[in-house]
Amino acid sequence: MTVRSTTTDRPDIMLANPLFISKDPVEQKLMTPYFPLGLLYLASVLRQNDYSVAMFDGTFEPDYDSFERAMQQYKPKIVGLTALITTRNNALKLAEIAKRHGATVIFGGPDPTGKPEAYLRHTNAKGQRVVDIVVWDEGEVTIIELMNHLTGRNGADLMSIKQIKGLRFLNEHGEVESTLRRPPIDDMDSIPFPARDLIDVEAYRQNWTKAHGYWSLSIINTRGCPYACTWCQKGIFGRSYRSRSAENSAEEMRLLKELYNPDQIRVVDDITGVDRKWVFDWHEAVIERDAAIPFECLSRVNLVDVPMLTALKEIGCKKIYFGAESGSQKVLNAMKKGSKVDQIYRAAEACREVGIHIYYFMMVGYPGEEMDDLRQSVKLLTDTQPDSFSTTIAYPLPGTEFYQQVRDRIMHDGDDWAFTAENKLLFQRGKYNTWFYRWVQMWFHKEWEVARAISGKDKLSLYRRARNRAGLYVSRAMVKLIAKLPNGGKVEFKPAPGR
Repeated sequence: MTVRSTTTDRPDIMLANPLFISKDPVEQKLMTPYFPLGLLYLASVLRQNDYSVAMFDGTFEPDYDSFERAMQQYKPKIVGLTALITTRNNALKLAEIAKRHGATVIFGGPDPTGKPEAYLRHTNAKGQRVVDIVVWDEGEVTIIELMNHLTGRNGADLMSIKQIKGLRFLNEHGEVESTLRRPPIDDMDSIPFPARDLIDVEAYRQNWTKAHGYWSLSIINTRGCPYACTWCQKGIFGRSYRSRSAENSAEEMRLLKELYNPDQIRVVDDITGVDRKWVFDWHEAVIERDAAIPFECLSRVNLVDVPMLTALKEIGCKKIYFGAESGSQKVLNAMKKGSKVDQIYRAAEACREVGIHIYYFMMVGYPGEEMDDLRQSVKLLTDTQPDSFSTTIAYPLPGTEFYQQVRDRIMHDGDDWAFTAENKLLFQRGKYNTWFYRWVQMWFHKEWEVARAISGKDKLSLYRRARNRAGLYVSRAMVKLIAKLPNGGKVEFKPAPGR
C-alpha cells in the first residue's frame, strides 16, 4: 500500500492517483510513469493552508484492494481524485470504495472537467451515486475554499456551496449545475513547489531504470495554450497562457538536482517557447544556479529557430516533441493547427543543426483526410526524417471542438473509451476503420525506416534492410487494397449504431 501522509492522525483529506500500471497493458509496455503534478500542487497548497494530507498512489499497486486498505487505515472524511479519460474506470472504482467508507468524493482533472456527467451520474452496484463534486479548471484556490466549506473552518460551512467558484454538482433536480468560473491564477510563483515528498520517488526511480536504464521526473513551467487545435482538450488551463518566472523554474530544477538527481526531466508544458524572451531568461537563470538537467519538452514548429534551440540545448534540452500531425496543409487547416508544412521542414533543419533529437506526433483519420493527404504525410516523414515519431489515430476527447463535430458518430463512449491508452478509431467515417489505420501506421513507419537507411542516418544490417523493404511493400499494398474496396476512398460520416 503506497500512502504517505503529513500526519500520524486522521488526515483532513486523502488525494489519490488512479493510474494502476498493473491494469493497463499499454502502460506496462511503455513504463514511463509520471505522478500527476496536479495532485502534488494541490497537496502543497493544502499543506500551506494547514490541512493534513495523505497521498495514495496506485501506480505500482497490484489491485484496488490497496486503496481499500488505505481507506480502512487512514479513514479520511474527504477524498480527492484526478482522472484522464484513460484512467476514468480506475478512478470511479476508487470513488466507489471511498464512498463505501463514507467519504465525500471530489474529482478534478481533464476528463471530469470535460465530461462531468460521467462522474456525477456514476452509480455503484446498488445504484447509489458516488461522486459528490467536480472541481473544474484550476484547482488550487478552489480546493481551499471547498475544504473550508466542508470542514466548517472559519464558519465557511454556513455559506452556500453555490458561492464557491469552479464547481459542478448535481442539483436537487438531478441536473449538472456549474458555479461561476474560477479566474486563472496570474501569479504562478505564489504556488508552492509540488509536494514530491508525499510520493515514493524511489519506486519511480527503480521502475524507470529497470525498463529504460535511466529515470525521469516532470516539471511544468507554464499553464495553458493560446492555440486552438480542434482536438486538444484545454479543460484545465484553457487558452490562457501564463508562466511562472524563469527564476522560479530554475530554482525548482536546482532543488530536483540536489534532492533527487534524476537522469532527465520532462517539461510537460503544452508548449515551450511561446514567450521567446522567457526562454532566454530561463537559460540565464538555470546557468546562474548550476541547475541544468538533461530534459525533453514540447514545442511548435512555428516557434523555434537556431538561437532559441541553442539556448535550450545549453541548459540540457536533448529532445523536442513537435505536433507535426500531417504533411497536408489541408488537414492542418481543418485541425486549426496554426502552422504551415514548410515550418515543419524548417524546424527539423534547425534542430538537426543544433543537435537536438526531433520527435513528431503524427495524426491520421482526421475528418476530411483522404489518401492524397496520407501520401503527403509520408513525404514529410521521408523528406525530414525525424529521429523518432509516433502516429495516433484521431480521437475526439470530450470538451473539444473535434468531439462536438463527431459526437453523433462516436462508437465507443463507455467502457471502451476509458479502458487504456490503446489507440483506435472511435468514430465512424465511411470505410476507413481501425484496421485500415493500423496499416497506415505501419506504412508510415516502414517508409521512414527505409528512408533513414538509404540516407545513412540509420546503419542497418542487410537482413534489417531487407525486412524493412518487405514490410514497406506489404503495408503499401494493404493500404492501397483497403482504400480501393467499395466506398474505401470516401471519408463521409454516418451515425454509429444505436445513437
